[in-house]
Amino acid sequence: MPITELNHFLLVAKDLERTKDFYCRVLGMEVDGERPDFGFPGYWLKANGETCVHLASQQPNQIRDKFLLKKHPKGTTGSGAVDHIAFLAKDPREVRSRIQSNKVEMHFRSFPDAKPPLFQIFLKDPDDVTIELNFLGERIDEREWQGGGAASAMSLKKDAGKKTKIAQH
Repeated sequence: MPITELNHFLLVAKDLERTKDFYCRVLGMEVDGERPDFGFPGYWLKANGETCVHLASQQPNQIRDKFLLKKHPKGTTGSGAVDHIAFLAKDPREVRSRIQSNKVEMHFRSFPDAKPPLFQIFLKDPDDVTIELNFLGERIDEREWQGGGAASAMSLKKDAGKKTKIAQH
């Protein structure tokens, strides 16, 4: 197969600096200073030393619109046809602390019986894009995460053969 891996995704931000700050402050990414001048404002962001997020400003720009093959009118929000963006992550307690210190709402859930065990955190970026953080191999007792800020747990439990979502605040 000629496709070998995901290289990056691009987000068109209403407020470029605010969105860059969110990904750096809340998710711990770093600005990659190697971004060439493409003729429109933007950033490349790195996770674990690899550039994976590209940001562009929503402000009108003919060069950006030509190469992205569409215009991004002012007021555009959300992920459009993309439902969410998922990252692998480490150290869920440190990530939780970072999210809470930036006063960002999050939801989390745990699948301790999955192979490998899985813990997830969900949050929204400033442009209303859903971000999923997957912590592979982590067994987190959701009870220890109750309270302590804007967060909720969602668990999937078997009840008489049916899966039932239980939300707790």
